Amino acid sequence: MAGGSTFTWQHALRLDSTKSPFTSPLPQTHQAFKGVKPVSWKRHNIGGLLVTIYGQDELPQHPSEIVCMWLLHGRGDTQDSMAYTAAGLLNAWNGYRQGKGEGVKGLVCVCFDQRNHGSRLIENNNNVSWKQGNPTHGPDMFSTYSGTAHDLSLLITQIDFYLPYKISSHICGGVSLGGHASWIALMKEPRIKAGLIIVGCPDYVRLMTDRAIRSKVPSTLTTEPPGRDFLGSRDFPQSLVAAVEQYDPAGILLSELDVYGANDHEHTPSEEEVARLKPILERTLAGKNVMCLSGGKDRLVPHAQSKIFLNWLKRATHTESGWAKEQNIQLTDIVDPDAGHEFSKTMRDHAERWIIDYLSSDNDREERHSKL
Repeated sequence: MAGGSTFTWQHALRLDSTKSPFTSPLPQTHQAFKGVKPVSWKRHNIGGLLVTIYGQDELPQHPSEIVCMWLLHGRGDTQDSMAYTAAGLLNAWNGYRQGKGEGVKGLVCVCFDQRNHGSRLIENNNNVSWKQGNPTHGPDMFSTYSGTAHDLSLLITQIDFYLPYKISSHICGGVSLGGHASWIALMKEPRIKAGLIIVGCPDYVRLMTDRAIRSKVPSTLTTEPPGRDFLGSRDFPQSLVAAVEQYDPAGILLSELDVYGANDHEHTPSEEEVARLKPILERTLAGKNVMCLSGGKDRLVPHAQSKIFLNWLKRATHTESGWAKEQNIQLTDIVDPDAGHEFSKTMRDHAERWIIDYLSSDNDREERHSKL
């Protein structure tokens, strides 16, 4: 559950037997906005998926371009749990651009239900964890959010069919499960140029090995140290290992190292490894801007399980001697020390500053920084 949400898709739509969920209104006073100033929204059926677009009525009259930010919800939530995030980001940007005159960028936010959630729910037991009694938590969670990343690519292709304007560029973001999905979308979808990762993780193997050990999953209890035989076991089958190496950021990149083990993040790539890694970074993350926000007290998705890969990537891209420094990857990793598994007020402030900074023109960005 992300952000402490307790409402359900059915409540959000106020369904009854005479109305379709695609036409039922979401009142502007609904708790989905969580005290944030409401913004306009509209439901669409795009490719058979229930999609909500926020912020169309607030677009500038003559925008220089329109940017679409896709917002993905957490495990156990629905798309409507991201309404307050959409409103917060839209209000931040629209407030900033006021008085900038014509030719400024417009922003809309788009949400949809992840697979097996909300309007797409099939079996809720597949959404819960090992501790909650789901023995297939490992493959269930990965297949859910990697599938959602595929859905996102489909929707990016189709959304312009349903709008009276053309979207110029796409960015994505998400909380928890949505953060995991956003990482895959960043790696696999060239049309996505930036990502906002909120309590999400780019290293599924490390995240789930840690979770399995703490959950006392049977396959982690037979070795010393615990978890040595977890990968390839019934709880994390070899087919899942292969899928992780195909879609997961750490899986894609670290699997190219000749040394691939517990301390692979400390390994300085050889010339041969760099030759393999550079074209992968070029087609996945080059030129992209990624903001990672984590909770220092988060036990569900501990920052420690992301930090190892993020530090490895930063050494490659953000240091003078980095082997991929010319890739122009902007990676920011911020931890709110007082936050758990949540989108805290501190994180929201960082997210709103990030969206303003990202959407600002170069001149606006220099002006803002000169005043800091």
